[in-house]
Amino acid sequence: MEVGIILSIVVAVSTVIYTTINYLMLVESIRQRKQKTEPHIIAYLKSTEDHKVLALHIKNIGNGVGINVRIKTIKSYDQFKDSKQPLTDLGIFKNGLNVFPPGYELKFYLDAMQDIDYNNEHSLVEFEVACERRNGREIVYHYKLPFNQLTGQNYSEPPENYLGQIPYYLKKINSNIKLSGGNPQH
Repeated sequence: MEVGIILSIVVAVSTVIYTTINYLMLVESIRQRKQKTEPHIIAYLKSTEDHKVLALHIKNIGNGVGINVRIKTIKSYDQFKDSKQPLTDLGIFKNGLNVFPPGYELKFYLDAMQDIDYNNEHSLVEFEVACERRNGREIVYHYKLPFNQLTGQNYSEPPENYLGQIPYYLKKINSNIKLSGGNPQH
């Protein structure tokens, strides 16, 4: 009789563990399915390949489509310090975007790297990106991107990647042709 009780307890504990594991697997499966259909729109600052211009990138790194994407600007920036070209007047900032597919990226050139005041804590862009999932639920991402975070970065010359090396060497060739008295065609 004792063996029967012990065996019943072992079966009951095994059933509880098995049920718990199956429940955790179900929760993980639901998360993965949601991740495959959900947009994830990020914003970041990056210099151009030649490291002369600062650009704001907005990209959907998620696997789902962002629908009715809107940007609410909290702290704007005038492109190249021209008050006639604020970010708030450009494309997605002004009009939104109906569809933002996975992998899609927008770039906005902000200023020459040498003209940015990196010591000023107010040199930044700040905004909220709101979009809807396919099921109509809204997702809001908040971004505060201070320019001073870009200071102290090292750049190699020539650039490390092939796409950066092409314009680098073309500029070198063009300047050598000019020095030798040739007339480069545009």
